Amino acid sequence: MKGIREFGRKVAREPGRRNITAHQVEEAGKRRRSGFFGRFWIVILTVVLAAGLLPVPGGLAYAQDQPELTAKGAVVYCENTDEIVFAKGKNEKLFPYSITKLMTAMLAVQNAPLDQKVTVSREAASQKDTSMGLKEGEQVTVEQLLYGALILSGNDAAYALGEAVSGTGKIKDFVAMMNETAKNIECRHTHFDNPGGIGDRKNYTTAADFLQIARVAYSNPTIRKIAGTKVYHMGPTNKSGARTMKNTAELINKSGSGVYAAKNGFWADDDCSTAVAYRKDGLQLFIILLGDTKKEREKDLLALIQYAKKSVQGIVAVKAGTHVGKVHVRHGARTSVDVYTGETGYAYLPKEGSSRLVSTKTDLYSNVKAPLVSGQRVGTYRIYVSGEQVNSVPIVVRENVLPGWLPSYLGISNFATVVILLLLLTVVAVLLWIASIRARNRRRRRLARQRKIERLARQKMMEEEERNQRGWRF
Repeated sequence: MKGIREFGRKVAREPGRRNITAHQVEEAGKRRRSGFFGRFWIVILTVVLAAGLLPVPGGLAYAQDQPELTAKGAVVYCENTDEIVFAKGKNEKLFPYSITKLMTAMLAVQNAPLDQKVTVSREAASQKDTSMGLKEGEQVTVEQLLYGALILSGNDAAYALGEAVSGTGKIKDFVAMMNETAKNIECRHTHFDNPGGIGDRKNYTTAADFLQIARVAYSNPTIRKIAGTKVYHMGPTNKSGARTMKNTAELINKSGSGVYAAKNGFWADDDCSTAVAYRKDGLQLFIILLGDTKKEREKDLLALIQYAKKSVQGIVAVKAGTHVGKVHVRHGARTSVDVYTGETGYAYLPKEGSSRLVSTKTDLYSNVKAPLVSGQRVGTYRIYVSGEQVNSVPIVVRENVLPGWLPSYLGISNFATVVILLLLLTVVAVLLWIASIRARNRRRRRLARQRKIERLARQKMMEEEERNQRGWRF
C-alpha cells in the first residue's frame, strides 16, 4: 500500500499530468492486483484442463477414447438407455448390400405363415451371386427360405420370399412394400430396389436409418432365432437333396461374444456391411456398419462393443457369489443346499434413471435331483428395470451332493437317517434296559417270596416239633 501511494505522488508531480487523488491511486492499485490474480487463475485453469483433471462438458471427455474405424458409416445404439452411444457418418448414404435381407425377412414374417409352401419361379432360381441353390419348380417353405436368406445370404431365397409376399407375384410390388415400410419407421434417407441387396445405386441407406430397420427386425423372435443360428440342416425337397447351411457372421460363431443375431453384407473386400444385435451382462446393443472392409469388419465391431461397455454406465444389481437361498434336492444325501449367484449381474438405466427402478427375483428349479456337482446351475437370478427383465445370471451350488440312501426317496437326508437310526437304537436300548430291570425285580420278588415261604415253613416245622415235644413230656 505504501508503494502504491508513493507511485501516486510521483505521478501527480509529473508535468502535464492532472492532479490524482489518493482514492484514485488506491483504486488503480486494486485494479492492477485484480488483473494480476485474474491472469494467474486463467493460467492455472488452462493447465488443469490440459492435464485432464477437470471434466469437459458436452461429452468431449470421451473423444480421446473413441475408436478409429475403417467403416464409413457406423452407429451403436444402447437399448437399455435409449441412446446412440457412438456414431460416425450416420447420415451418409451408403450401400447396405445383403443386410437388405433383414427388411425382406421382416416383411415375410409379418405377412406369411412359416409353413406356407412356395414354388420357386424361374426368376428366383436365376438370381446370381450368393444363393442357396434353388431350382425352378422347387417347393420349399417360407421358413426354409428365411434360413436361406439370412444364413446363406441367398439372393434366390430373398427373391422367392418377395414374390410370395407381394400378393401379386411381382417383385416390383414387394419392393414398393419395402420402401413403404422404410418410410413408416422414419427411414428418410433409404431406398430399396431389390429384395436381396444386390449392388445398385438405387439401393441405399444410412447407418442411422438402418438402425431403425434392424431394431424392428431383431425384435421379432423368428428373425432373432434364424439370424442367430450357427448351422441349419434342411431336409430334401422335390428337386434337391438335403442342405446344410452355416452362418457366415463371424461373431455368431464365437462363444461368449455376446452377439446373438447378425446379418453381413458383402460386395467387395473393401465394401462390406453388417447389422448386429448384442446382449451380454445385461447390456443390449444394436450395431450398424456400412462401407467397411472384410478384413476390418470384425475388428471394428469388437472395438465398438468395448467402447460401449466403457461409455454406458451400469450398476451392479448382484455380485457373484451372493447367497440367495436354499434349493430342495430330491434323492440326495442332503435334502437342501445353499445356492449362490454364479456371476455378477448388471443393470443399465435410462438417463436420469434411479436405482430404485431395479428389482430382482430368484427362480429356483423345482426338480433338482442328486447327484449335484459344485458349480451346477439350479436356477436363475432375474434382474428387472421398471418391471421389464433386462438381465439374468445363473444360480449355482457350491458343493457336491451325492445320491442318498433309500430313505432319501421319502425326503429324508442321510444325516437325518443316521439321527433317526441312533434315536431308534437308543429307544430300543432303553426299552431293553427297562425290561431287564423289570425281569431282575421279578426275580428278586420271586426269591423273596420263596425265602418267606421257606422261613414260614421252617417256623411252622419248629412250632410243630415244639408241640410234639411238649406232648411227649405230658
